[in-house]
Amino acid sequence: MSTQSDSGPRVRVEQTSRRAGAVSDRWLVVWQVRNLGQHPLRLLAARLPHSRFRSEERELDPAPYLLPDERTQLEFPVACGGPPGTVVENAFLIFRVLWRDEPWRIFARLRVLFDEQGGPQAATEVVTVQRVGFSAARKSV
Repeated sequence: MSTQSDSGPRVRVEQTSRRAGAVSDRWLVVWQVRNLGQHPLRLLAARLPHSRFRSEERELDPAPYLLPDERTQLEFPVACGGPPGTVVENAFLIFRVLWRDEPWRIFARLRVLFDEQGGPQAATEVVTVQRVGFSAARKSV
């Protein structure tokens, strides 16, 4: 799913694979991020904050630098689980990025379904972006 905003970075975020982790209710989930915009994009960090589909924020080192139409794959350990058919609504994969030398956040809203093996299958429902500090109060001089 791609962004619906005309200003800011434009990306597509998709789960490409997953495999069971070393501990139950832990999965290694791989995401593909594609830069759909006309400007380069640097991915700095990412996290999955939902209590039922969770990964702590991780600094990306080296930070992927995506030219227009380039893509990268990122693997995250995710704490999640549920019986087959369980659905987690409104999970998010949140990125901190630099776009045009400005800090932004990219929010990929996910719907996660647990399949017959108990593995997560995340579908990206919508991607939105927000400039960091857009609502910060500015001091008058």
